[in-house]
Amino acid sequence: MFSTDNQNQLKQEMDTMFTEQGAAFTAGYLNSMTQEMLNLLPKRKQKEFIKSLAAFNGRQMVTVKNLMSGSDVQICRSDVGTCVDPSTERYWSM
Repeated sequence: MFSTDNQNQLKQEMDTMFTEQGAAFTAGYLNSMTQEMLNLLPKRKQKEFIKSLAAFNGRQMVTVKNLMSGSDVQICRSDVGTCVDPSTERYWSM
């Protein structure tokens, strides 16, 4: 995934921070750095970046409880609450 020297160096630094400071600190640091970097981009590029981030988040798998059987089901985060979510009545009434 990481191909350039800078990307590899960044990964090493993040791995070190994660190991020494923990996940919560690293996540907070990355959040603040992302916000600062976003402010350096032109408005047009900011919107594109946010759209790509939202698309990535929507593809992440989450666990919901099947309304009928009570079993856990994995679906995409973007599908939660829609008609393809078995934890909603809408899914079972279609």
